[in-house]
Amino acid sequence: MTENITIFTWVTVCCWVLFCSYWLLLRNKTLKNIQGRTARQRYLGTLGYVLIFTLLYLPLFVHGGFAGRIIPAHYLLQGIGALICMAGVGVCIWSRTILGRNWSGGVTAKQGHELIVEGPYRLVRHPIYSGFLTALAGTCLVTGGLAAIIVTCIYTLALCLKINDEEVLLRDVFPGTYEIYQQQTRKLIPFIW
Repeated sequence: MTENITIFTWVTVCCWVLFCSYWLLLRNKTLKNIQGRTARQRYLGTLGYVLIFTLLYLPLFVHGGFAGRIIPAHYLLQGIGALICMAGVGVCIWSRTILGRNWSGGVTAKQGHELIVEGPYRLVRHPIYSGFLTALAGTCLVTGGLAAIIVTCIYTLALCLKINDEEVLLRDVFPGTYEIYQQQTRKLIPFIW
């Protein structure tokens, strides 16, 4: 087991601890939701993150099968993965900082909601998601597990559905303005999509 845990593994763990700590620090520093999240929604959100992180790091503790490593534990791949994870978490934190009090864990409008179009929001409409998916992909390169890759793919699909819901909400909250913003920026990947 310990031979699977490299410096690159620790780099990704530190990145995710930083990510989670920053989100916890700012969780109550947001504008009031117009429609609050239910206890069930909060519980399922937390459970989702526990599941994601468990499956990301499972190959370090379980060998073979669904949990086993399918990406070789090569130092170059792991180093690239750690750098990608660091970049992704950095984008998440930068984006969350710029979004400020307008952030919400669910798809909901805020009282006094503002449309943020600066910083990373000049390039993509959902940079927190872009950064999170980037960090997940980097972590997959480091841990190399089939389960990690599958959960990352499933999470990406679920996130695309959430983005569609968010964009409908934002078009309603910022009629006309959000459509112009959509035409000027990409959804998740700068200059591409």
